[in-house]
Amino acid sequence: MLIPFSMSTRFFACTIVLFPLILIGCQRPLSEKPEKGVTFELNKTRKSLYDSLAYDITLWIPEKRTDSIRGEIKIQFQLSNRKSPVILDFSQPAKMVQGVRYKGEELKYEVENGHILLPARRWDSGLNEIEISFTAGDLSLNRNEAYLYTLLVPDRASTCFPLIDQPNIKARYTLTLHTPVGWEAVANGKLVEKRELKDNWYYRFAPTQPISSYLFAFATGKFSKRNKKIGGREFSMYYRETDHVKVDRNADSIFEMHAHALDWLEEYTGIAYPFGKFDIALIPSFQYGGMEHPGAVFYNESALFLDENATINKRLARANVIAHESAHMWFGDLVTMDWFNDVWLKEVFANFMAAKIVHPTFPEMNHRLRFLLAHYPAAYDVDRTLGANAIIQELDNLNNAGSLYGAIIYHKAPVVMRQLEMKIGEKLLRESLQDYLKLYQFDNAKWDDLIKIIDEKTPLDMKSWSDTWVKSAGMPSYELVMKDTLCSYAQLPDQKEGRIWLQPLQLTLAVGDSVHTLTPDSNTGNNAQWTASSGLSVFPNPDGVAYGYFSMDTLSVQTFLSNYQQYADPVFRGSQLVNIWEGFLQGDGGKPPVLLARLLGVLPKESNSLLVDYLLGRISSIYWKFLTEEQRQYFQPQVETLLWKQLLITKDLGLKNTFFKSYKSMAYSPEAQEKLKSLWLDSLRIEGLSLSEEDKISLAHQLALYNPEQSQQILNDQRAKVLNPDRKGKMTFMMPVFSADQTVRDSFFDSLKLPENREKESWVLEALHFLHHPLKQFNSIKYLKPSMDLLQEIQRTGDIFFPTRWMDHSFGGHSSPEAAAIARQFIKNHPDYPVFLRDKIFQATDLLERAVQLKSAQ
Repeated sequence: MLIPFSMSTRFFACTIVLFPLILIGCQRPLSEKPEKGVTFELNKTRKSLYDSLAYDITLWIPEKRTDSIRGEIKIQFQLSNRKSPVILDFSQPAKMVQGVRYKGEELKYEVENGHILLPARRWDSGLNEIEISFTAGDLSLNRNEAYLYTLLVPDRASTCFPLIDQPNIKARYTLTLHTPVGWEAVANGKLVEKRELKDNWYYRFAPTQPISSYLFAFATGKFSKRNKKIGGREFSMYYRETDHVKVDRNADSIFEMHAHALDWLEEYTGIAYPFGKFDIALIPSFQYGGMEHPGAVFYNESALFLDENATINKRLARANVIAHESAHMWFGDLVTMDWFNDVWLKEVFANFMAAKIVHPTFPEMNHRLRFLLAHYPAAYDVDRTLGANAIIQELDNLNNAGSLYGAIIYHKAPVVMRQLEMKIGEKLLRESLQDYLKLYQFDNAKWDDLIKIIDEKTPLDMKSWSDTWVKSAGMPSYELVMKDTLCSYAQLPDQKEGRIWLQPLQLTLAVGDSVHTLTPDSNTGNNAQWTASSGLSVFPNPDGVAYGYFSMDTLSVQTFLSNYQQYADPVFRGSQLVNIWEGFLQGDGGKPPVLLARLLGVLPKESNSLLVDYLLGRISSIYWKFLTEEQRQYFQPQVETLLWKQLLITKDLGLKNTFFKSYKSMAYSPEAQEKLKSLWLDSLRIEGLSLSEEDKISLAHQLALYNPEQSQQILNDQRAKVLNPDRKGKMTFMMPVFSADQTVRDSFFDSLKLPENREKESWVLEALHFLHHPLKQFNSIKYLKPSMDLLQEIQRTGDIFFPTRWMDHSFGGHSSPEAAAIARQFIKNHPDYPVFLRDKIFQATDLLERAVQLKSAQ
């Protein structure tokens, strides 16, 4: 608590002689110190006070990345209470603020808990303007030797410069940059002036439309640039890639996919693209696939510049991320969630629209199957754990907003959205979304606002449906019960809240050549009954639409796997494979070696690339995590022989690349290593397999993992061949991970305790993958507790996905009882640990716990 000035203090502090004017003319400090971050209460208070907010930001960018960035900002605002104190956000030490001015005069201020506090005074009735001189914070400026870029979601704008950093107070942003000579620059606003001066280059960008603070962005550095005009719309692309052939091969497609997505979205929403110009920046090792800054979308460069032999899945993923970020211009940027607990809303609509945009352009892809495999397994990976969370989560402070992101938002929410469209119809959903966008454009809205619009258009009880599927955690479970001559398949009673998860569900019953499909009543928990018969197989959820745990009996599993080739529908095959995997993890699917043998038998019979990917993922998981060392050695020759054979005989280039990557990650016998080394050295070539520079680096990493004594020579040889400076830098960063010297690896891990060594998060995650590889797990188990000790700091300093990925990559290679015990003990020793981070640990260790249980049961 701040203590108000005493009367005597105010008297000596003021210079006005007349006592009545003293109380008017002096500035009082705030009576209460705000907490760190932006609490929900502060968010509500400021939302009621501010209007007409605008920022004019000037930054001087030095060429040397360690030099400070000087800044000036002018902040304009109106206050509904002209006597209110002003609380700005700036998560930096007080020394980073050089001064605050109002009407040309220095203004008293305090810096407390990441806020600049301007005590109450009589503000003007119209626009007020304050000016602040500051030194920019580096946390979210992502500074590199020859470029930098902002990434400010969810509350990181205040780490860079002073502002009101909450999503429901939108503002116009004007930016001026002084950059080193030769640096390009891109920002949200249109470039209105560029001057190439002797000592620096000057860029002035036009004011933006009203946007939320997390969407403000700029990038500057030694970027190349390309322009293209399509249908009257101009695009500019900034990139660092030095392989001009690769750029030439991809550039036109990238521009055209953006143009197509924007045209489609304008037609669907009935609203023209709201933000004027449209630029894109491709960033090496960008933390996400993309980030939807209006007017300046940022992408991970490798996600858009594809290799010559890119699989259809990679090409589809590229089209999807482009459509996803384009959809955000309407869903997230034009209409933004009011508070970050509704962050899922912008993400689910971006995914939903992206699917509608992209699917018709890939007619050769089975999109129902892809939806099933892309979303259901990833969502189950969270919903089956002790750390399961609802789609809408509680959020008391914006500094915890990053913890809300994860598989439930990106994978369960699309499943729920598809069910919503099936429930109310495509036409009604589109009409509701158009009303929603028009009503709240350049403003903020909640999920409940959309549900209210839908409720007014349909007699269905959408609120109850939403309460179960969106506002509560977990998933329904279904069980097959056989009693005498009667069989039933029904949703089990919900043990937590007595919920009934209403959804469409089908069952396929098969005896010999006789096949029958049942559709239980979705309004009664999908209960179905029939008369038992000998040899009956029950295949739940054959169309892959329903969501939950669908148990299968042993006979049905055996029948499906034994007769795999007879099932023509790939969606059916995919749905049953998912059911079998979930049953295996629940302990209902037999021993790990038995399931691995069956999946290895199924793999050569599958030609669908999506299902091959899924099967290889399950095979790899059992191979590395669920087998004992002796069992893996037993299966190793069979796995290597099968994968190499499939690699050689497969004609499809995409599948060939898929088998190559699986062989590289699972084949480590001396014979296999010789083959990998020959591929790396180009003394062995496989017809149809083209290896890029990134492939060669990946091969070098894998060979270094398998041969630690030779690792430094292998990596040095490869690094000498790398032309791209960003990829060369990544190799240098990761080299200690492969060292045969344990003390070198220990020093590398210890270095990650410093935030500056975690700035390249994608580099860190790949390094953790190799550091904790199953072959190294007993040497790296000692890093697990320190990794959990760091988690709260990781959450404070890292980007939104980093805490989850930090945990996943730390525990991903472990399958020992000792590793599981370390995680359990950590939770036990920290009973007051933040729930949202505790849940991340539960999620990351779920497969570890199940692996320990299944191996011990053998």
